[in-house]
Amino acid sequence: MPISFKELYENNNNLLIFGTGDTCERFVLNLKGYGFITERVFIWDIAQVYPNGLHGYKTLTAPDFTAEELAKTITIIALEAAVLNELIGENFQEIFEGFGLKIVIHYSDIRWTVSTLTDGVFENKAYTDVSYQDDIDFSGQIPLVKSIAYYLPQFHEIPENNEWWGDGFTEWANTKKARPKFDGHYQPKEPHDDLGYYDLSDAETIRKQAQMARRHGIYGWCMYYYWFSGKKLLFKPFDLLLENKDIDINFCIMWCNETWTKSWVGVSSEELIKCDYKEDDAENFIDDLQKYIEDERYIRIAGKPLICIYKTDIPELGDFIRRLRKRAEDIGIGEIYILSALPAFFTSDEKTRQYFDGEYAFCPIFYSPDVNTILDKSNNCITRLARRQSQWIGDYKRIFEAGNHQAYLSCMCGWDNSPRYEKNFAVFDIDLSLRNFYDLVKYVTEEAKEHNKEFIFVFAWNEWAEGAYLEPDRRFGYAVLNTFSKAVCGIPVEKE
Repeated sequence: MPISFKELYENNNNLLIFGTGDTCERFVLNLKGYGFITERVFIWDIAQVYPNGLHGYKTLTAPDFTAEELAKTITIIALEAAVLNELIGENFQEIFEGFGLKIVIHYSDIRWTVSTLTDGVFENKAYTDVSYQDDIDFSGQIPLVKSIAYYLPQFHEIPENNEWWGDGFTEWANTKKARPKFDGHYQPKEPHDDLGYYDLSDAETIRKQAQMARRHGIYGWCMYYYWFSGKKLLFKPFDLLLENKDIDINFCIMWCNETWTKSWVGVSSEELIKCDYKEDDAENFIDDLQKYIEDERYIRIAGKPLICIYKTDIPELGDFIRRLRKRAEDIGIGEIYILSALPAFFTSDEKTRQYFDGEYAFCPIFYSPDVNTILDKSNNCITRLARRQSQWIGDYKRIFEAGNHQAYLSCMCGWDNSPRYEKNFAVFDIDLSLRNFYDLVKYVTEEAKEHNKEFIFVFAWNEWAEGAYLEPDRRFGYAVLNTFSKAVCGIPVEKE
């Protein structure tokens, strides 16, 4: 019989969560919102330990509870069955009981409760302080820091996407089909006519984007780079940049080294293209990047070309990174500056930090533990994650103030990936306001200056199907982009 969250924490039970993969992260994300005291939640992972803890959650290599504590401990298996069997075999129940853990349940046996949007708790009051704004030219202003906006290249056709998702597929296909999921839900989101439903196989489009970014004080783009052991996808915008030296924008690459699946349609087990690591991948990867790195617009830190790596679960990680560096030296690039993405919910990953020159925060919500699961009764649509913008911004500031000031932080202008997911979507811009966004950009900017960091990141320039875009839209024009520019240039938000 499924167990409820209420039953999980009755009688001062400890929770021992086994596994720190994506499933565990999603599970732990909800605990605090259900009333758990973080000191009673322990993360047990046989592969790695995060010394800093999980925002108050304790980590351990094996349960070291006293007999009295064991009697009050519920063990939750937060791993898929196939992964669990591969790690410790099918007799995992006996293994856990061997440690004295009597109550062992799988996360799928937990009965999740939901709040309803019609309760008013999640009434969407987004953009209550925002009205349409025309384009403001900030060319005469000097930004306080250099901002790098994440840039999605999936706005042009490729044969693979046509095969997987249908002829003519681009990110606009997801954006156009979006519909409101609940009262007050801002969907679909339509691009402003100044750019329209653009095609990134057209150099003129990229030129217009670059001009817009530059006059709003943006230093450059961190462009998602999809490279699978020599197979490249969505690389047309990169090559157009090289062919058109007059496009005035700095850029660097983020290697999005993860397997593509059909998770958008609820089939995450179906792989489209696998991110594998073959024998010569480190050398071939650098060889492939050389022509971009040698462009004079390529972003550098301390004179070294910047390479961002999204996933660090690379076999023999230390050796892989060492080979990247050596190959860059061997072919004349010289020293490279490699950043790793901070793992979700952590302000640092001590295990992997030693191999990199630093860390960067990709999307701020990944470090915010309090979320809610909500239900819209009108169409029986469930979203597993929903938060007010003001809440996760507060968490983000608090977490990093108490933790890591070495990482390059990011700010986010919105989050709503319902265009990609019919169910189980995430909305993190409930109560979104320009004031909140301004304060976040201001905080990240001032934090960078205080700690002598040259750059901040912005999520994102054009993540339209995730509701995170600085580009203007038809409803609010340039309001969000203007607000970002004011904050990064130190101009009061009220000033026109």
